[in-house]
Amino acid sequence: MRRRDGSAVYVLINAFAVRDNQGRVTQIRGLMLDISGLKTFQAELQRERDFSGKILNNTQSLILVADTAGLISYANRRWQDMGYEQKQLLGLPLENLVAPPRRTILTEALSATLAGRQVDNLELQILRGDGRIGHFSVNLSPMRDEQSHVISLVVVMTDVTDAASLQSKLMHAEKMAAVGQLVSGVAHEVNNPLTAILGFADLLMENPELPESARKDMRVILQEAQRTKQIVQNLLSFARQMPPQRKALQLNPILRRTVQLRSYDFQSHGIEVIEHLDQGLPSVIGDSHQLQQVFLNILNNAYDAVGEAGRPARIEIATKRMGNSVEISFRDNGPGISHPDRIFDPFFTTKEVGKGTGLGLSICYGIVHEHGGEILCQNNTGGPGATFVVRLPATPETASFGAAAGVKQR
Repeated sequence: MRRRDGSAVYVLINAFAVRDNQGRVTQIRGLMLDISGLKTFQAELQRERDFSGKILNNTQSLILVADTAGLISYANRRWQDMGYEQKQLLGLPLENLVAPPRRTILTEALSATLAGRQVDNLELQILRGDGRIGHFSVNLSPMRDEQSHVISLVVVMTDVTDAASLQSKLMHAEKMAAVGQLVSGVAHEVNNPLTAILGFADLLMENPELPESARKDMRVILQEAQRTKQIVQNLLSFARQMPPQRKALQLNPILRRTVQLRSYDFQSHGIEVIEHLDQGLPSVIGDSHQLQQVFLNILNNAYDAVGEAGRPARIEIATKRMGNSVEISFRDNGPGISHPDRIFDPFFTTKEVGKGTGLGLSICYGIVHEHGGEILCQNNTGGPGATFVVRLPATPETASFGAAAGVKQR
């Protein structure tokens, strides 16, 4: 309706008919109630609701509302980025979103919130829709009714996965620096008596009166002492803390030195290491210490894997040219990898608690990509185990030479 001045007015009309004895309508009686103020209030309320909805759905945080039983009653749209549909979350227990090792912490936080306390900066591992784990800072707040009774909980989560990964990598780097200093000190201490052993063994070998049987034993002592000395030198080289130095490198010698670092473990546990190294391999541009760290980490994982297989253990290492790249592969006959698509994710590990940080292969991934290459992992077809492949670009000169010489491009 409109007022006399032409302005619109919202009215609520109640009307009824008045009939005579014959049932004929004789009057229409009604009541009109001006509800313009109510309609204005409803419009303002809808605007407030839309405004709040836009804030909730456009914030970078994940927001949930749960009842006092811990069942989700509201989820903002940001959860779609986590791989969940909003309707999928409704009625779901909050604890189902938390990685099992941290659910006890959530339970304690829920109890505190239901008791009326605010819980801030709780660190939880949250499961994404695809099963991957993210690290989140979580705040829980109680919502109260007019009698101040807690009727629901508001949960706000902020993704801190990148920050947690960076912090863990820094801690890992500090630990590696400390280990490097320790290894360097131990290696120097071992080197001193080793030098004496080599010196006296050489002197004894020069004695013309030394029996042939003793001379044969001395050759073994010299050979093993030289091998130990080489291992010590490799440890010193690996532990030396130096800024990255990129230069042309031949990968085969780096691989041999890396294998030598674990040679005792391989031999003592009956692990057969087979090398198929292309002697015509082109060089790559890279930092030898960083690449050795990558190769050693992959070898360590292969060593752990074949030890669990319960069969004669074997690790095959191969190098070859692949077009303008150099390919290094590490193939083992272990049990394989349950989630090869997640193996390079920070904190992902298939090892028992306390036996792996889940950072080693993530760091390898970063090093290889900084070198302009790629690192892949797949379970073997036609046999047990898994294969890690590292591809690095060959130096332009050797790559061009290989192409000109008729090397097959793949």
